[in-house]
Amino acid sequence: MQSNILKAKIAMCIFIAHLILSCNSKTDLENQITIKINSVDSATKQPRVNAFDSIEVRKEGIGYLMKTFDTVGKYMTDSTGSVKIKINRNEKYQIRLYGIHVYSGEDFVEGELKDGQEINIEVVPSRKNKIPW
Repeated sequence: MQSNILKAKIAMCIFIAHLILSCNSKTDLENQITIKINSVDSATKQPRVNAFDSIEVRKEGIGYLMKTFDTVGKYMTDSTGSVKIKINRNEKYQIRLYGIHVYSGEDFVEGELKDGQEINIEVVPSRKNKIPW
């Protein structure tokens, strides 16, 4: 009799634990959005066609005394000067663009980016054609 009660209690605990663990407000796939990043020349305000700039996307993490920014991915712009990426809308991001003698970047807080949004990042020529780092 007591072994049946014990088995029922264990089964009930496992069921409740499974129920609690499966209750997420949204899954990661529901928070995924696609954004398009465009590389734009700051002088002409035109897309940097055939420049093939490098784009680095970093997500804010938790650090001791200071914020950390973990690299999510590195991408290369296509011949039109743009790249499409998928990110989580509920995270803070830094997007940095590096090219030959140019650099730029922007920061985004959680909820600021929307699905299908296009981001224009204006690149700035480096001083004396050298990147300062």
